[in-house]
Amino acid sequence: MRKRVILLVPLLALFAFVATTEERTEAATWGCTGKDIKPGNDIDAIINNDPSGSATTFCVDAGTYQVSAPAILKAGDKLIGQPGTTNPVQKCTAGGSCVNTQVPQPIPVVKLEGSGTDNLLRARGSGISISWVDLSRAKGTGNGSGAITAGSASSDFEVAFARIHDNASVGISNMKGTVRDSEFFSNSYAQSSLGFNGSAVKGITEYVAARVFVHDEQGNGLWCDVGCSNDPARGAKGFNVYDSVVVNNGRAGIRYENSPNTAFLERNEVHANGSDATRGGIDIRDSQNATVEFNVFGGAQFRFIDPLNKLVTVTYEPNNERIGVRATDSGRSDRVNLSNILVTDNTMNNERIIGCGGPVVCSNNLGLGTK
Repeated sequence: MRKRVILLVPLLALFAFVATTEERTEAATWGCTGKDIKPGNDIDAIINNDPSGSATTFCVDAGTYQVSAPAILKAGDKLIGQPGTTNPVQKCTAGGSCVNTQVPQPIPVVKLEGSGTDNLLRARGSGISISWVDLSRAKGTGNGSGAITAGSASSDFEVAFARIHDNASVGISNMKGTVRDSEFFSNSYAQSSLGFNGSAVKGITEYVAARVFVHDEQGNGLWCDVGCSNDPARGAKGFNVYDSVVVNNGRAGIRYENSPNTAFLERNEVHANGSDATRGGIDIRDSQNATVEFNVFGGAQFRFIDPLNKLVTVTYEPNNERIGVRATDSGRSDRVNLSNILVTDNTMNNERIIGCGGPVVCSNNLGLGTK
């Protein structure tokens, strides 16, 4: 009996030591504790086979992963990529001096690339977050398409430090919650997505976009449409876009459409939008209760990391036809009447505001342009 005890104790100790070592190694790699995913693993299979209700943290190590089927994040799940670096998007003067904007352009080291799938990630439930990933090559263009689809997520859904680009349609579809500190470019390359969901981010529920860099989109930049339904979690500001850089998008830079709810669009840099359709840099269409304040329009120059990971300085022209802000009513009986729009304290740099008067109050806008 004693011999058996003597033999068992070292084995139990060894098992405990191995488990503890594995836990420490997992946590010590880059500070994430959860289900570790490494290059070569089938990331969508791992996520999809994880049981509902487990509220799993998926810790994804640096590398490139092929996604052949949508990876469905369930209630409480968190997808955390190994952190990369950030590069502040800078605004520059003609003399060459540059200052940081509020946008910390992320450069993720975890890349998820679509391999024949309409979506890369889907969020279903509450308490879900996605961070530090580069997402590209989602091929879907229909309803619920995009690199991320969030229609079944809750108000606390969050996307942070993501770089989302080169997807057939929208970067994030049916957005809810918050997207922050992220970059979007070259989405909506499929012509069929334009006017439907072609944009960096499209929501039909109020959402927050904070400190995002949106550039070179074929469609709109940041878009809330189809009622932009009220979300009590968003508070008094509703659809809220702030401290962001939104440049060189084919349609509107920021678009608030067909909504009786609330929007606050504030402290953004909005330049060179509307090249492919007559839109304002900020465009309000058939909507109500919007405040547009402390934004900057006109031509501008920015320094950032380009898609080839090179530091570049790019000069952007004014918004097309020098339309900084446009607030219009289509007159259609099946859409919301334009009402209670405030455009105030913006720096126009010789750009125009279309629609002032009646339901649109314009005041204290500096450097307002004329026809």
